[in-house]
Amino acid sequence: MSADHGFGARFSAEAGKLIRTALNEEQRKQLQTALEQAMADPWSWPPSDREDLDDSIRQIVLPETIAHYVVLPDPPVPHLWIITLTIL
Repeated sequence: MSADHGFGARFSAEAGKLIRTALNEEQRKQLQTALEQAMADPWSWPPSDREDLDDSIRQIVLPETIAHYVVLPDPPVPHLWIITLTIL
């Protein structure tokens, strides 16, 4: 998945498997919309832990899904690394 703003998205194997096997179509659409927002502005979602000094780890909280991603802004391929996906 890539964005016009220079950021793309990459998924850990575990997160990718959950997206393919456990999310329904509506959940996948919600996640895609949220990831598009994150690719346009990686800092638009809150940090995963407000006490953590590393604010590059962000979280997307949706009604039935929580995704954590790391912002990797350095070229040559700036991207978001989706490291975990939790289905509520």
